[in-house]
Amino acid sequence: MPPTETTIERDGRSAVVHLRGDLMVPTARALYTKLRTVARRRDVRKVVLDFSDAGRIDSAGVAVVSLIGRLLKHSGKHLDLARLHDQHRAALALAPDGATQRPEAIEIPGTLEWLGERILEVGAGMRGFAQLCAETVRQLGRVIGNRVKMPAGALRHHIETMGFDAIFIVALLSFLTGMTMGFQGAVQLQRFGAGVFVADMIGMSMVRELVPLMTAVIITGRTGAAIAAELGTMQVRSEIDALSTMGINPVRFLIVPRMVAITIIGPALTLMGIFIGIGGGMLVAWSTLDLSPATFWGRIVERVELLDFAHGLFKSLVFAWIIGMSGSYQGMNASGDAGSVGTATTRTVVVSVFFIIMVDAVFATITTFMRHG
Repeated sequence: MPPTETTIERDGRSAVVHLRGDLMVPTARALYTKLRTVARRRDVRKVVLDFSDAGRIDSAGVAVVSLIGRLLKHSGKHLDLARLHDQHRAALALAPDGATQRPEAIEIPGTLEWLGERILEVGAGMRGFAQLCAETVRQLGRVIGNRVKMPAGALRHHIETMGFDAIFIVALLSFLTGMTMGFQGAVQLQRFGAGVFVADMIGMSMVRELVPLMTAVIITGRTGAAIAAELGTMQVRSEIDALSTMGINPVRFLIVPRMVAITIIGPALTLMGIFIGIGGGMLVAWSTLDLSPATFWGRIVERVELLDFAHGLFKSLVFAWIIGMSGSYQGMNASGDAGSVGTATTRTVVVSVFFIIMVDAVFATITTFMRHG
């Protein structure tokens, strides 16, 4: 393809450049060099590109015109386009609006502005979370009152995936935790000839603290992350919007079954873990302290009251709701692309663990003052 021919005419402090030929990739570099030379002349304040004899133009030609316009703009000069044909006008209209403009400086927010934005974001998040919790409770009340129904088979499916599939890992970790507590307690208490009290220590720690907390962390990693990933994927694919379009309440259809399931499996897994953890501690006490199972369980029954079991199970229920609502909120607010699903999953785990530990500390503080108040 022959190079684009240019003829330059001077009109005062203006340079009129007549273009002849195609403005395409093979000729773009040579054309840009010529026009740049004209644009850099000190005695030229305006460059006029005459398209009357110009041929075809592609993206390279558009880029040349845009770059020359930017160069003139930065130099305080002007670029005029004369006698444009329809094809030229249509092609140049595709150029970015900012191609011939000086990029705006990025403003870096100050400390107070940044802090204010974070506070507003936290406030908006808390408000959205509270609204979702309220709507979930409302829809749950409608389900309990038989005014609406949950999707058929949804509750059974979620109980199976959240509960039955987690039995092995909860049982194994509870058993190992009980054994660890047994070994540590046996070593320390034997020094004072009080090995029999290892049963008291294992029973109280398993029932009130260790198993409820450990089970909640396991549920967070398995169930909370799964809820966020499932709902986040549906949100990214606009499946939740499709449910709303069909007149189906997404909270009732998606969140309520998951919350009912996690309400059931949280205390159930905790109760199972308590007995298995105590069994692990009993095995260690039997093998290292010659403490018979009958004596061990006798100490458990004597020391651990039903109120202690109620305390541990109630905490597991609160933890389950924290996990379920956190995963639901993060998943429902995922947007954009697949990366937002990963972000929602990560936030669910971090936020859930944080609030679980914080609530556990509150429970411990309150019950301590109640016991010794």
